[in-house]
Amino acid sequence: MTYEGNDPFILLPSKISVPEIASKILVRSSLNQLLASHHTAKLVLVHAPAGYGKTTLTSHWLAESPAPVAWYSLDIADNEPTRFAAYLLASLKQAIDCSTHTLASAMRGQINNLELLFSQLFSELSQQQISPLTLVLDDYHLINNEKIHQGISFLIKHLPSQWQIIITSRSIPPLGISNLKLKGQLLELTAGQLAFSLSDTQQFFEQYLPFQITSTQVSDLLQHVEGWPPALQLMTLSADNAKGFSDLANALAQGHAVILDYLAEEVLAQVSSELKDFLLQTAILERFNQQIASTLTGYPHAQALLEQIEKRGLFLIPQDNLRQWYRYHPLFANFLCHQLTKEKPQQINSLHLKACEAWSQAGYPEEALKHAQQANHLETVAKLLEQHGWSFYQQGQLQLLQQALAKLADNVIASSARLTMLAAWIAQGQYQYAQVALLLKRAEAILPQQLEASQWQIVEGEFATVQAQVAMNQDHPEQAHQLAAKALALLPEKRHRARIAALSALGEAQFCQGKLTKAQQLMETVEELAQQRQASQIVLWTLCQQSEISVAQGYLQKAYRIQDKAIQYANEHQVAHLPTMEFIHRARAQVLWEWHNLAAAEKSALEGINSLTQQDKKWSMQCYVLLAKVALAQGDRSLCTDYLATVQQLLEKETYHRDWQANAEATLLTYWHATDQQDLIYQWQQQTHEVSSATNHFVQCQARNIARADIYLKHYTTAIDLLNDLQQQAIRYQLVTDQNRNHICLAHAYWLQEQREQALNHLHQALQLANTTGFIGSFLRLGKLLVIMLKALIKEQPLEPLSQQRAERLIELSRQQPSLSQQNKLSIDEAVIDDILSQPNVPELLKTTPLTKREWQVLNLIYTGLGNEQIADKLAVAHSTIKTHIRSLYQKLNVANRQEAKALAEQLLQPIYTLRE
Repeated sequence: MTYEGNDPFILLPSKISVPEIASKILVRSSLNQLLASHHTAKLVLVHAPAGYGKTTLTSHWLAESPAPVAWYSLDIADNEPTRFAAYLLASLKQAIDCSTHTLASAMRGQINNLELLFSQLFSELSQQQISPLTLVLDDYHLINNEKIHQGISFLIKHLPSQWQIIITSRSIPPLGISNLKLKGQLLELTAGQLAFSLSDTQQFFEQYLPFQITSTQVSDLLQHVEGWPPALQLMTLSADNAKGFSDLANALAQGHAVILDYLAEEVLAQVSSELKDFLLQTAILERFNQQIASTLTGYPHAQALLEQIEKRGLFLIPQDNLRQWYRYHPLFANFLCHQLTKEKPQQINSLHLKACEAWSQAGYPEEALKHAQQANHLETVAKLLEQHGWSFYQQGQLQLLQQALAKLADNVIASSARLTMLAAWIAQGQYQYAQVALLLKRAEAILPQQLEASQWQIVEGEFATVQAQVAMNQDHPEQAHQLAAKALALLPEKRHRARIAALSALGEAQFCQGKLTKAQQLMETVEELAQQRQASQIVLWTLCQQSEISVAQGYLQKAYRIQDKAIQYANEHQVAHLPTMEFIHRARAQVLWEWHNLAAAEKSALEGINSLTQQDKKWSMQCYVLLAKVALAQGDRSLCTDYLATVQQLLEKETYHRDWQANAEATLLTYWHATDQQDLIYQWQQQTHEVSSATNHFVQCQARNIARADIYLKHYTTAIDLLNDLQQQAIRYQLVTDQNRNHICLAHAYWLQEQREQALNHLHQALQLANTTGFIGSFLRLGKLLVIMLKALIKEQPLEPLSQQRAERLIELSRQQPSLSQQNKLSIDEAVIDDILSQPNVPELLKTTPLTKREWQVLNLIYTGLGNEQIADKLAVAHSTIKTHIRSLYQKLNVANRQEAKALAEQLLQPIYTLRE
């Protein structure tokens, strides 16, 4: 493109043309709406590091804009003012077709003062009508000429009201724009807004991946790439299937060659050697401030370098409003570490050791320990663990401790009572009981020779404390009681932490031995002591135990309040990240499920899983059980099946406490029964051992599972005998919640055995206890049978007002409860027959000549499309018997054939099916 005049510039058309929109883009509706809502702003500044889609967003939005667009794509050569002026005015002429003397002068290279140029331009344009215009300066970070900056500042200040400027840049340009911000004349879009969110990413992959991926795969990927578009684009170009997607995501996290090359060419090659050295050295830090960076790199002007990195848009992310703490984007940090390994491998260990010293001096021992490990400086690792290990333990930094201890030799740990106890407590928390015994045995072979008798006695007391907790976890409460008592006898009063742990184990033992009141009192005492010593883990643990004891006593509302207290404590003391919080959220979900608050129960179970993001998946098993229970109650067979598949995989792979095992099996039994998988119930029963004394809630649950399996397999007498024995123990040990559940199961078993009076008596007692416990969920496990049992109870026994209200609500909820069966079937019982006959359109003939229950069952099966032989098989009767029933119901219904019978059945039964779906 050329313009008339003396020695005009030869301009490249591509530099003043709006770029073509890429084929694979995601329409960012929210950002487009934001841009449209700020059409009167003088300046739109879109600044973010390379690859965030600044140009793509701008060009796509302007494609829908009615205003003309003057686009100027900048490069490093545009730092010459005369060249800058020529291109800028050429883009303006192309957009609004203006021919001015100023433009001609610019094209001849006669203007290098941009302020003068813009003054002349606006003066000439004022003589004509100024058209609306959007001027885009793309890649403005390439401009480093102060004269150009001054000129653009002048342009923005005196911009016609009909015009708007959009600047895209990797850095914040030095244009003095703070005044615009104060006046509300600036729209600023940053990397945080340009990064793809979870929903953006899911939508993008749905559009451009030829296969489906899970939401977990998407969220896992986003943890590594944090919404950086080039990484997401690479996934759509390179992944062929779901497995390939996961493999590529892992490769991205480690540093994919394409990403490494892109960052090397687009970012690192553009910086000075000093800045590059600073970037490479600080790459080993997960986060840092000016002090840490200066100590590590030796650069006294680290703050100036950090400001330069941020201004240049080099993937530096501020972590606080004061911009004191920073981190690098994960992919950029991986890239820098890759470059460091490639260019300066011999410096890596020494850098980590320097970082360790820097963090120690700054008072951050956790970060120091991480770098000591990476430097493989084992002496420093041991020293830091000796000094700060128990603080890390109280903070829930278990993974950090495990990794650090794993680096130390066995004899180093065994030679230190502190390290031995630290390792033992971590091992017991992971159910590694053999490892606990081995750790203590090694220490017992060394420490008595190193310590005085009085010192060794204290160590023995501490060993007995962890042994008591192991015995408790292994379901040996009597042994745990003895060991806890031994520990308390050996430990002096000043050993506060160990004595508190011993008292906690003693309280747990009393709980499991059925001494609920004593256990509750002791746990309250331990909580108070732990609060005084700021032992956060034990405080939360005692609150968990108090919640469990309250549930066992039937005080679910009290348990809920204790859980509130625990959550508030965790938030106030900034320990909501501790794995113990899973226990709190899980206990809350169990209470909410029992109260039939399914949405809240699901939310609490998910919060429990989120509390364990840094832990192995096996610890989330109970939360998955609860999610399955919620899905089961909601009738979501697919979701319930998925959750229980996860549960069964974990049960097959891991070893769990009897409490966890029993809870999981209770839900599996309910699911198998609801989905007509009697063979699985039988297999489970054959592999299950009888239980002994049921002094606590989890043995009660385990035994009740056996009884429920017997009920499902129609072994009613066996189930009743077991449940009656179980109930006597529940009464003896004041296990009110288990009494409530046992009454429900006894009512179920007696009803199916056709012992109506006993069944209704137990159901009545269950309702009375529910006035204290608030039970709903355990009743609804009975399914549609609950409706007929409750209707019979209301009819035959006088109920207290609260029990009457609960019974009526349970009838309503049971009717609404969806079935988990894949077949659209209706179980015909007295309650259903009553509902059918209460409809206004029922033929009068049915009221005067009613069908028998069996005839109703046959009519229902005719309606579902079964033939005579299939009906006979379903009802386990002879084919001739079915013919007799069909002749009888045809006569009573006054129908001539199967088609008429089916039509009448649809009229009578369809509303009932709809009611129960």
